[in-house]
Amino acid sequence: MMRRQMKLAAVLVVVVLALTGFSTASSGGKGKSGKSSSSGGGGCSSSKKSNNGYRDTDYDDDYDDSSSSGSSGSYSTPTPTASDAPAVRVIRCAAPRKGKRKAVTSSLIEVRSNDRYTQAYEIDVRFVDARGNTVDTAEATTTLDSGEEDTLTVRMDSPGKVSKVKRCEVTAKAV
Repeated sequence: MMRRQMKLAAVLVVVVLALTGFSTASSGGKGKSGKSSSSGGGGCSSSKKSNNGYRDTDYDDDYDDSSSSGSSGSYSTPTPTASDAPAVRVIRCAAPRKGKRKAVTSSLIEVRSNDRYTQAYEIDVRFVDARGNTVDTAEATTTLDSGEEDTLTVRMDSPGKVSKVKRCEVTAKAV
């Protein structure tokens, strides 16, 4: 009989705790992901429930100190965004000899800086055949101020392959 009463008391305690919103989950610990987490339960009140006119959501929602992650004092190096990438275009591509016209073994490339600061750029040119295969490559570097433009002559590394070139593809990245 005593054992039956103990079981009933234990069940009643669990039911009462469940109905009042009491949670055994920890608050502010680290989960498997390593990020801080906070549960809405804990105690007999929740952030959604009223507590004598005071609501947990009365604070300014713009301030959230849980958004700072990582160790204090650590800074990350900003990476270039799409808007910071330089604008590049091919003005003239290398071309094989045609009639009396001599072969042109270099490309004329225009680079315009979109960065807010002075930045060095590496310009890579691929000389491509009719099938899209790379015939040759070349690269150049330039340093530009904010909004500045530069026109570069980029010479083929292997000018003897100019007869296969049909078009040029250019990319640029900050270095």
